[in-house]
Amino acid sequence: MYIDKYTSRCKIFEQVPTGSTVLEIGCGSGRLANILTIWKKCEVYCVDKDAIISSFAKGKCVEILNIDIENKELPYEKEAFDRIIIGNALEHMIEPEQVLKRIMKYLKEDGLLIYSVPNIVNWHSRMTIFLGKFEYEDGTVFERSHLRFYTLKTAKNLAIGSGYQIVWLDVTPSIYLYREYFNFLWYWMAKAWKNLFADEFIIIAKKQ
Repeated sequence: MYIDKYTSRCKIFEQVPTGSTVLEIGCGSGRLANILTIWKKCEVYCVDKDAIISSFAKGKCVEILNIDIENKELPYEKEAFDRIIIGNALEHMIEPEQVLKRIMKYLKEDGLLIYSVPNIVNWHSRMTIFLGKFEYEDGTVFERSHLRFYTLKTAKNLAIGSGYQIVWLDVTPSIYLYREYFNFLWYWMAKAWKNLFADEFIIIAKKQ
C-alpha cells in the first residue's frame, strides 16, 4: 500500500519533536493530534469551532476547546507551548494576521509556529480560471468557506506581518498523477517552482 509522505500533515508531523507540548488550532477530526500523541508522545491541546467534526478528536488529545479563536482568548498560560500548529485553517479566518499576533504569547521563547495554507496560483487554479471556470468545490482551494487566498509571497507575509521570523518553508505537490511512482518528481517540481506547482505552502516561524 502506498503511503503519501508529501502531504502537509506528514510534513508537519516530521517537524514536531518527540515529547512536545502542542496547541493545534483547527484540529478537525484529530488525525494529526492522534499520531503526535501515539507516535511522538506529545501533549496535544486542540481548538476547533466546529463541535461536530472535532467530536471525533476526543480521546486523541489532552482536551478539545470548541471556541472561535477569532473572538475568544484561549485559557492557557503564557509560553505554554513548544509548537502551535494551524494546518489549513488560516484561509477560513476573517483576520488571520490578528490571530497569529494574539497567539504568539502562548509560544515558549524557543517555540515555533507551524502553519500551512493552500496555493491559489498553481497550474491547476490558473488553468481553471483561464478556461473561464470558477465554481466553489469543497476540499479544494475554491472551497466556499475560504475567505483568504494565498500565493508564496502573501503566505510568507502572513508570518512576517504578524511579528514572526520564518525559519523553514516547504511545499506539497499539486500533481497527483501516478503518485506512487512519480511523487518525488512532482515534489521536486513544486520545490523548484513553488507558485506554479505547489499545492500548499508550509511555513515554520519563530518569535522575532
